[in-house]
Amino acid sequence: MPHSIAMVLLVVVAVGFLVVVLMVMSRGGDYRVRRFYRFFYSAWAFELILFGWRHLGRAGAYVITRIIGLGYAFTHPSTIRAVRANVALLDPEKATLRTACRLFVNLSECFSSYGLLATRKPDDVMEMLGKREGLEHLQEVHREGKGCLLVTGHLGFFELGGLVMTRLGFPMTALTLPEPTSELTDWRARFRARWGVRTIVVGGGDFSVVNVVRAINEGSFVASLIDRPYDGVGISVELPHGRILFSSAPVLIALLAQCPIIPVGIIKQADGKYGIKALKPIRPRWIEAGKMQTLEKFTKEIAEGLVSMFREAPDQWYHFSPLAR
Repeated sequence: MPHSIAMVLLVVVAVGFLVVVLMVMSRGGDYRVRRFYRFFYSAWAFELILFGWRHLGRAGAYVITRIIGLGYAFTHPSTIRAVRANVALLDPEKATLRTACRLFVNLSECFSSYGLLATRKPDDVMEMLGKREGLEHLQEVHREGKGCLLVTGHLGFFELGGLVMTRLGFPMTALTLPEPTSELTDWRARFRARWGVRTIVVGGGDFSVVNVVRAINEGSFVASLIDRPYDGVGISVELPHGRILFSSAPVLIALLAQCPIIPVGIIKQADGKYGIKALKPIRPRWIEAGKMQTLEKFTKEIAEGLVSMFREAPDQWYHFSPLAR
């Protein structure tokens, strides 16, 4: 089939997807209980993305995911308002409709890139990397013979970081909360395992913490997200124009494992490649003032570095409910 005809068919398919999305859309309430979210954030949808990459290629996959991303943005005004409010915490001048729509497109392209990772050899994926900053900090900690916590936010294509770390020679473990379904939790764990990344599911149990500490003591670099406490309880940290909650769990785990924390970020550049940045290690220790003061002190140190990355790419900071506290 000629390439031009194939592309026309791809657009037709994408528009068809959008029509279906608009038909099943629901408005109001938390985005996680809406039919769109439950329909598309699922194991079968990720498999569909992989199918698209294998049979339609990069152009086809991106056409579909971009239209879906924009379709979601324009049919969920309450979510758009939440995104703009969150961006305003970083920079009110960038809290525009354009930025919010761009955020949805960026996220859809991140999901689409799962297909890219699945269809190329792991070493080839390193070509996706652009600027690399602070890798010496990772190497410094690795030479100490013990693992550490790599702490980031819902920023950029953070899943790519696990593959990158394994290719650079660092043993990796990813911490994750349970996904909306056990099928999706298992699917994403299996997908990471293809890169050599182990997954530990956490949330509400001491046993999972024991597993995390054990992995660190065995030399693993453990990746954790900090900017969305799963239980709604955390440490209030300052942004340029407001405050949000950061999870205190990374600092507590680091104290238990007696390991350093390295704030990291992986952000898409203007040229389409992903820049990776690792900051200087933070080494939590108990202070005399007590447990809460200890957690606050070192959580705020982590936030200081990560917030600067959020400000660098507000349209790649993925939160869809209001964060302000």
